[in-house]
Amino acid sequence: MALRSSVLLALVFLLGTSMGGPTDMDRVMRVGLFRDRPTAQVLVMSSRGTSSVLADGTRVGELRSSDGLRIAVIPGGLSAKSLSLSFTAKKKIEVIPVAADGGFRLRPDESKHSDREYPGALEVSVAGSKLLLVDRVPVEAYTAGVVRSEAGNFHHIEYYKLQAVSCRTYALTNQRKHIAEGFELCDGVHCQVFQGRNKNDSIAEAVTATRGLVIVDSNIKLIHATFHSNCGGETINAEDLWSKQEPYLRATRDTFCVAAPHATWEKTLTRTEWLAYLTKRFGFSAADKAHLAAVLDYQPQCRDLYLGNTWPLLPLKHIREDLKLKSTFFSVTTTGESVLLQGRGFGHAVGLCQEGAMGMARAGYSYTDILHHYYAEVHLVDLSTIDFFRDEGDTQLVPGPRPPLR
Repeated sequence: MALRSSVLLALVFLLGTSMGGPTDMDRVMRVGLFRDRPTAQVLVMSSRGTSSVLADGTRVGELRSSDGLRIAVIPGGLSAKSLSLSFTAKKKIEVIPVAADGGFRLRPDESKHSDREYPGALEVSVAGSKLLLVDRVPVEAYTAGVVRSEAGNFHHIEYYKLQAVSCRTYALTNQRKHIAEGFELCDGVHCQVFQGRNKNDSIAEAVTATRGLVIVDSNIKLIHATFHSNCGGETINAEDLWSKQEPYLRATRDTFCVAAPHATWEKTLTRTEWLAYLTKRFGFSAADKAHLAAVLDYQPQCRDLYLGNTWPLLPLKHIREDLKLKSTFFSVTTTGESVLLQGRGFGHAVGLCQEGAMGMARAGYSYTDILHHYYAEVHLVDLSTIDFFRDEGDTQLVPGPRPPLR
């Protein structure tokens, strides 16, 4: 039988309750910390109560919030010292909070920044000559931290709900991204920015309201919930950037981001620099006047894949990468020896446009409306019910329609 999205959500809720409730969603993510600046020594403090300290699996004492444990790489393993503890470990040191909402504070010794507070338990081992720092964090606490880091403060609650289901889905879809390195996800832009515990009440409310909800496609597979800052008025198909088609990552018009902070940008080059780059990178020849005109005066009415649509092909995605442009959506205007690139948008333009979604939330759209606008033919499903729906081979799920733009 066919189920409308609203009915599906109701069924998901009932199933989630009957199958064990929230505890089914208390998965733990292994997040590598400070991977962009590895360190050989850190200071660890307990937060929200005391923590048990283990060395190679054996409890060696406890760490109070008033004390600090300095952990460093030494020949053959790790050393650790605090006011009350002094020990070594061959392979691993763990700091595990006693309280359910406990965590730790962490500061690399080489860092000039203040310490960061994290939910979950800390695992410290050695990778080469540096420390490998891994936060074992419940997925809901991780999701809240990512939303806080990626979205920031002062946004509409519906936008925070949208980011919560998107970030949770992205994490679970990509949880093997760094498995060979000893953790699942990193804390930087390579995965999702995670700078510690969320302390924003609105974000906490949004994460709780969407607890366990993830986005799946028509085959009940977690989607790649990609997002970017600003699409410049149009998102693009996944295959236009990554050469792989996804039925839910389709181009769509977006009128809600065109006046946002990252909607426009400019870059100026000399005519010589611009032509020299195109010649060296793509074998472009300025001898053909028609081709020359196409790259010196380029005014696209919508997104293109190639600059000027001339030969040889000049892929806009490569130009963006090489020249470090904010997007592939730009015009070219030449005045004398000056070439002006005037662009729209910021980011790869696939999937969710963050500033457009913020605008839709402020305009009164619900997070589910916004979700269906940016991701085609998708469904919201509770994590605890995914296997149930996969087993129901004769059940057809009907996606919610994309809402009409006001």
